[in-house]
Amino acid sequence: MKSLAQKKGRVMYTIGIDIGTTNCKVCLFQFPSLELVNEYSFKTPKNIEGDNAVFDVRLIWDGVVHGLKTITDRINDTFNIKAIAVASVGEAGVLLDESDNLIGPALTWYDTRPQPQLEKILAALEMKSIYEITGIPAHSNYSINKIKWLHDNVEQARQGKKWLCLAEYIAFKLSGVKRSEYSLASRTMALNITQKTWDDKLLAAVDLSSSLFSPLVQAGEAIGHLTQEVSVLTGVPKEACVAIAGHDHMCGSVAVGLCNESQILNSTGTTEGLLVVTDTVNNTEHFFQARVSNGVHVLPGLHSLYASLPSAGYAIEWFRNLFELDMAEFLRMVDTLRNDKDLATAKKMDGIFIPHLRGSGPPDRNTGSRALIYGLDDQSRPEDILRFVFQGLCFELRNLLELYETLTGRTYPEVNVIGAACKNPYWLQLKANILNREIVACNVDEAVSKGAAILAAKAVGVNIESEAITAPERQKRYHPESACVAHYQQMYTQVYKPLYESKMRTEHLCYGVN
Repeated sequence: MKSLAQKKGRVMYTIGIDIGTTNCKVCLFQFPSLELVNEYSFKTPKNIEGDNAVFDVRLIWDGVVHGLKTITDRINDTFNIKAIAVASVGEAGVLLDESDNLIGPALTWYDTRPQPQLEKILAALEMKSIYEITGIPAHSNYSINKIKWLHDNVEQARQGKKWLCLAEYIAFKLSGVKRSEYSLASRTMALNITQKTWDDKLLAAVDLSSSLFSPLVQAGEAIGHLTQEVSVLTGVPKEACVAIAGHDHMCGSVAVGLCNESQILNSTGTTEGLLVVTDTVNNTEHFFQARVSNGVHVLPGLHSLYASLPSAGYAIEWFRNLFELDMAEFLRMVDTLRNDKDLATAKKMDGIFIPHLRGSGPPDRNTGSRALIYGLDDQSRPEDILRFVFQGLCFELRNLLELYETLTGRTYPEVNVIGAACKNPYWLQLKANILNREIVACNVDEAVSKGAAILAAKAVGVNIESEAITAPERQKRYHPESACVAHYQQMYTQVYKPLYESKMRTEHLCYGVN
């Protein structure tokens, strides 16, 4: 395999596609500079009915085709586009019939309708046994629950022939080849995480067959070339290789060079997660009790520990909608918070927001958990509630970080951040103060798409050296401020933790959420 140095002087392009919860991105990168040359973004099409939400997969595909056409129209040397790789959210996917037509809706990863199907699965298999096999805590989000929901609610679904996660489906539409990729497969609740194969015993216990899933490939492995039809529609040469880049958070970790166990990544977007790269699977009792998810990493030979907090950017969007703020008004309010931060820390105690708008993440993962806000009085302003929201997101993240450090026996003095938070200095400094860690904001243009483009380069034999990925000038460091650290430490121990534990205990007792 050729190195980056060997490729110097030769210009080529790869395309990274990111199918996200809120937005989809189609990005053209030049190699070996890793420069973002062109990009096209569109709001992820979804149909929302009350608490239920489904991805409009047909419109997503139309958006991808339009995006490819748009970015190729802006360059003259399209023949230098060598590869495309697709990343996406995990869990969500599509069921196809024998003619590759879609069967039923594509439930979003956070749609809770498959909860009854999960309960039936847990009647057949113990939760701990599922964790030992799959490395992930049984949860209604995972793909096999969505498949079972389709079987129970959609005519003809039981005759479905193939399940593909979203990135796998887009790669299939590009190439005509069906494959499953390991990092996405490890979000299905059907993969034996140790053996890296579909687990026939588990699938048989839930009345599914491994034939429903496709042969497994490593992220960045070429699965085929662009079809003639798609080439004509988009202007991308049909010789371009197509690959699956995998789970979006892991692709983001590739974009910032995260490649060993001493580093931790805070990936921010609609959700917020912590990712650690590992050499081994961690599916012991301690990790099971913590409900932390193992995964197969997108880099060969590596695994991951990943846990997600369901509301991050979503909580901010919720606040904007609640007060009917456009983006300019919202940013002015954030500036007010930055100016008021000394006033906030001067208060002996401040408000707490526990952002369980879409349930809770580890260490007490519950789809039915609800948000809580404490500290309002008759003088409270919208700005105060926004401060509570940002603080609450940081307290939730600290709770998760402490869990990671307990489980791994490591301390992470630096937390690398990618995604939406990198454009918000107020949020980043708040993270530094509440986590009491140095925050390294990696200002990478479209980190997930960039990671996908780097993995696409692998499909044509180009190895991108990790040290070349994140230039120091693209990083900004935020250091804990001692006075603020003391203030937030008091809030965390005396207000947040007692409220969190009391709320979760009450929900378990009164509502039996799980």
